[in-house]
Amino acid sequence: MTKSKPSIRIAHGIPSATVHIGVGAVAVLLSMATVTVPFWLIVALALAVAAAAAPRLHMAWALMVLLAFAQLSHPPLLTDWRPYVLMAGLHLLHVLASMSLAVPLRGRIALSVLGRTLRRYLVIQLPAQGLLIIVLALLTPAGVHAVWLAPVGAAALVACAATLVLPIVRDRE
Repeated sequence: MTKSKPSIRIAHGIPSATVHIGVGAVAVLLSMATVTVPFWLIVALALAVAAAAAPRLHMAWALMVLLAFAQLSHPPLLTDWRPYVLMAGLHLLHVLASMSLAVPLRGRIALSVLGRTLRRYLVIQLPAQGLLIIVLALLTPAGVHAVWLAPVGAAALVACAATLVLPIVRDRE
């Protein structure tokens, strides 16, 4: 008696290789838009190819760190398009790279799964872009110089950490 492999038929879906190709495409586009030093551009493009070809090596996250550091060479201007594109692109790269770890190269992904993923992406991205506008407006050379922002940010960080940690500590008791 022969055993057949179980299979699931997905009627409305796309090939899962699309996610892997998407990782490479987003990574290359972000690298070309952000990195200006030729050596680091070559490194970024090599990481982009590695991220698309071998997701288990986690090269997408190494590329995200490199792109974040490359953004530091650009002044933080409210009217510059790079910070907005980089934040949206790094988030998209993270989502696609995470999906590429979970889906096999030769399979199909249901469109409903992609729809839910896109909805979550937008729910996070829209307020984050708004917050980036506010931060860039406060920190750009033409913006308001907010010396008071550091202690307020530190207090907010302590409040956020306490909100996250206190329930865990209480559950242990």
